[in-house]
Amino acid sequence: MKQVENHVDFEQTNRPRTRFKQFFDIFKHRFVELLKISFLQTVFNMPLIATLVCFYIFVRGATSINSLMTIYIITGGLIMFSMMSAFTGLTGSFYCMKQLIYAEGEFASSSFFLGLRSEWKRGLLTGFIVGFSAMVTIIGSFFFYFYLSNFDTTISGFGIVILVIQSILVYMVGYYAIGQTLIYENKYRHILKNGFLMTLMRFHINLGIFVLHPGIFIALVNIMDITMYVAIVLLVFLVATSNLMWMLNCIGAFDKFINKENYPDYYKKGLYKEV
Repeated sequence: MKQVENHVDFEQTNRPRTRFKQFFDIFKHRFVELLKISFLQTVFNMPLIATLVCFYIFVRGATSINSLMTIYIITGGLIMFSMMSAFTGLTGSFYCMKQLIYAEGEFASSSFFLGLRSEWKRGLLTGFIVGFSAMVTIIGSFFFYFYLSNFDTTISGFGIVILVIQSILVYMVGYYAIGQTLIYENKYRHILKNGFLMTLMRFHINLGIFVLHPGIFIALVNIMDITMYVAIVLLVFLVATSNLMWMLNCIGAFDKFINKENYPDYYKKGLYKEV
């Protein structure tokens, strides 16, 4: 187990009683800190933002299936590297979220770099896994839609659905993996296994958060030009808020499946507890 500080920022009696209420408590009292974390995370999200903007610019200028195929293949590769960058930054962001949720010491922007320095390798590896899954979905969906649909639309549609589902599941596992990495000492394969199990056992909750982020972002990006730029602005300013939701969700799962029996000191840490 990783060592943490015992100093807390709030009195025990002033703490929220649930993780749901804790989200609004942190959002209300630490909004400035969340903005700072968002701007730091945006540095690592810039490759993803640039890739999406360039994709939609070039797609509109494509004049043939072959040129469109080239754009999708290149975009798939760039998305993979963009996710590696984004999830590397997520280690710093999640470290800050852990500090805010568990009320560990005095929060500072430098906490972002502490998390980044300690776990950037696993962040990079997790980003590669999530990015590879996204790349397979993007390129695979293109071939299913533009080639296989000419022969069998049912198989083509089913294939696209399977690709999208696996991409969503892997994305969720990625968040659980980073969350575990910053709290527990464990082998990475066990972290992935636990993340996958918690993704399935709490799928309804995970899906609800996924709809909020990145679901809304994906929807806005695909509607029209102006909404794409709105999505980018929202991502820049509110990415830390979405990360807070995901980290609270992860810690809620850890409390239920791990901490209650194995790490009682971490069970409901940061919340009000009856003495």
